Amino acid sequence: MRRSLFALLPLVLAADAGAQIIRPGMRFGEPSAWVSFGAALTNTFDVHDGSTNSVWEFGEATQYAVSLEKPLSGSGVTFGVRGTHARVPLFYRGAVGTDADANVSQVMAVLHVASGQGFHSVLELSAGATIFSNFRSRTTDARLEPTSPDADFAFAFAYGFGYNFSRTFAIDVVQDQNTSLHQKTGLSPNEASSNRFTSTRIVARFGLGGR
Repeated sequence: MRRSLFALLPLVLAADAGAQIIRPGMRFGEPSAWVSFGAALTNTFDVHDGSTNSVWEFGEATQYAVSLEKPLSGSGVTFGVRGTHARVPLFYRGAVGTDADANVSQVMAVLHVASGQGFHSVLELSAGATIFSNFRSRTTDARLEPTSPDADFAFAFAYGFGYNFSRTFAIDVVQDQNTSLHQKTGLSPNEASSNRFTSTRIVARFGLGGR
């Protein structure tokens, strides 16, 4: 599963071969937008759900991401939206425990800050929703509760490094710290409603438009 993090590398190398190389003394206008594609390895986390009287013990998974961002200034700051999706294995601990799989998706507004061209640091702040859906038993393929999507408010902080191969192509490697706030309905006072997980993400960023 960890090899999935590097599934984008052939695409990255092919894109770089045709990219313009930044030369000393040359100045380029910033692209009018950035689109990015990424893959991440997410770690384990638990969700206590009082409405179904169950605990979702999620395992590691490969998460895929796409984003569209617009520059806010000429200093490497962009703002946009990012969507992620993963099919995650879990142990569904309810009236009867069972191995299962579920979709874990995110839709987030994201602020991306790069410290400069060439090799640079990357900071991201994001907020939006984590959506749990399509719970199915792995042994019987039967649907498990909740049968409709369950959306939680979520926010994340990410930090890492990147490298600009040209004015329109960059690679970032970042670690995300994600927090989701699950509803407290049906939970006892000592049960946590928040859940946290980390992910390590590799991203290929492509600049669109500009001169």
